[in-house]
Amino acid sequence: MTQILERISDYVSYTILINIAVVLIAAFVLNLLAKRVFDHNLRKAKNSDRRTGITFLRNAVKATIFIISMMVIVYSIPPLRSLAVGFFAGASILAAIIGFASQKAFSNIVSGIFIVLFKPFRVDDIIKINGEIGTIEDITLRHTVIRALENKRIIYPNSIIDSEPIINWSIRDEKAQKFMFISVDFEADVDRAIEIIRQESERHPSLLDLRTPEELKNGAKLVDVQLLDFQNSMVNFRVPLWAKDLPTAMNMTWDVQKAIKRRFDEERIPLGRPSQVNYSVSHLQGPKEAEA
Repeated sequence: MTQILERISDYVSYTILINIAVVLIAAFVLNLLAKRVFDHNLRKAKNSDRRTGITFLRNAVKATIFIISMMVIVYSIPPLRSLAVGFFAGASILAAIIGFASQKAFSNIVSGIFIVLFKPFRVDDIIKINGEIGTIEDITLRHTVIRALENKRIIYPNSIIDSEPIINWSIRDEKAQKFMFISVDFEADVDRAIEIIRQESERHPSLLDLRTPEELKNGAKLVDVQLLDFQNSMVNFRVPLWAKDLPTAMNMTWDVQKAIKRRFDEERIPLGRPSQVNYSVSHLQGPKEAEA
């Protein structure tokens, strides 16, 4: 152990070690203070625009503290300082490093800045990208974190998510319209089925009434049960339902479907089943095999 300490002391003095310790402690304290300040402002932020800016700035400050601390530590150790000066002295090496960073890390940073400035999505927005639906949880200098279904996290580099087409349910208006599709048997009482669907939909407390004064004057129904078609020997309905946001709309749709199923069972209204073609043995066999 003493030999190891002696070898370290040949390159790094105890004064340098103390300086490194002071830098690390200072970086830790600054990072802790910055985290508390930003978290306090996040709790007070009321809208997604402010939360997005605070989140991005928090991550930028954290990265800046880390980079400056590493540079101070390297500069404090003479052998590392000489190596760093010689390494960056070569123009070709420096140009290669800058070129690589511009293609990888720097492109993510620039894309992150563009996301914060132009706001195609914000923290807490509900989006759909590549078939996945989730909530924007964090936007860092390098990547964006999406909290998807089943509480899983999807991490996209900023340069990739900035170039992908996305669906944003929260960017202008958080209200969401969810279509509910229901089918009943072709011989079922269509008028009674429509009445049950409308009654159970209107009973749900999360349903929003977005009818205009003119529509109310004309007697427009709160729930418009639309008969789509008669495909597959079924009567197919589409029911548009409005809620305050997408999660509420999805939960409301599931609740209403369950209530409609119970009412259909009570009043003996059969749900639709696709028509099936049954083939006998004679149809499956050839003409000669059937005669034999």
